[in-house]
Amino acid sequence: MDNPGFTGISSRRRLLGLAGLLGFSGCGFRPLYAPVTEADGSASDLREELAAVRVANIGERSGQLLRRELQRRFEGSAPGTAARYNLVVGISYGAEALGYRRDGAITRLRYTASGNWTLTTLSVPPQPVAASSIPTRVIDSFNIPDLQFFAADSARDAMEARLVEQLSEEIYRRVALELRRRKESRPA
Repeated sequence: MDNPGFTGISSRRRLLGLAGLLGFSGCGFRPLYAPVTEADGSASDLREELAAVRVANIGERSGQLLRRELQRRFEGSAPGTAARYNLVVGISYGAEALGYRRDGAITRLRYTASGNWTLTTLSVPPQPVAASSIPTRVIDSFNIPDLQFFAADSARDAMEARLVEQLSEEIYRRVALELRRRKESRPA
């Protein structure tokens, strides 16, 4: 049995969805990885710029994981591209206890990872391109099972991997935005 009112509602939803999409085009929405039209009118691909970013060494084990993840994201977009930029990233962690047992033992920890980054050219002397104005921050947590030490270590390692992946995605996206902004505003 068809409900005649239902088709009217669905067509209104489609119309509102189409109006929303058209509204994006009017506000200057552009896909992040779409070809960039530079100030001089030429078009170029942002992937080449992103592939030209090299990530400097980051201290500690979590920094090594973050560097590897960032290198995979940047250099993987167009392998073999010559380096033109240097990305320096600093990472710090904070931890706080969230759950306690009746005897006071901690059962859940929350970690906050903060990352600051600076992008410079590889020219001599290096020219600043962009930097994070506020730290990129991601949060994750894990449980500490009672007397399950291997499970607790495994949960912490998995949480650290998730934090590194989230942090690298945010840094990659912000660097991409800055490089896009730079290419669009480059003088003719």
